[in-house]
Amino acid sequence: MKKQNKMQIKLSYILLLLFFIISCDSGLKPQPENTSYVRGTIKYVNSTDNWPTVDSLKDLRVVAFKHFPPDNIIQEVLSGQAYYTNSTLPFYVDSSSFVLEIKDAPVELKYIAVAQQFGGIIDWLVVGVYSDNKDSAKTLFVEKGKNYQIQINVDFKNLPKQPF
Repeated sequence: MKKQNKMQIKLSYILLLLFFIISCDSGLKPQPENTSYVRGTIKYVNSTDNWPTVDSLKDLRVVAFKHFPPDNIIQEVLSGQAYYTNSTLPFYVDSSSFVLEIKDAPVELKYIAVAQQFGGIIDWLVVGVYSDNKDSAKTLFVEKGKNYQIQINVDFKNLPKQPF
């Protein structure tokens, strides 16, 4: 009787082990990355000598729009149709870097810009555009799970055409 109990216990362990092996179904395999990132560098023309006065720098962010021109900028941002950096970019530097997280790729970004808040909540200027030339925005098609590296030049004394 003891021998039969030991066999049943061993058989139970084997069945339990098989159950765990079968139910894992590759659960420990790395999952494919679904989030995409647009990373970049902002180069400021003429270094820190070119920056505006401290009282006109409230915030500085990178923003990217799916629709351009947007019908309602605030609605685009609130509804997730625009992406923006989570915190303000540093002031009075030669260059800075940024990251935009894109969770709903694939998507075409039709306008990527650096925007400066100079006054109240709706007082913003475009100070740099992702482009081949200063006034013409370059689109970027973002695929799922990919990373992109871009550069935006900012010249505070020679602003691009204001789109809004």
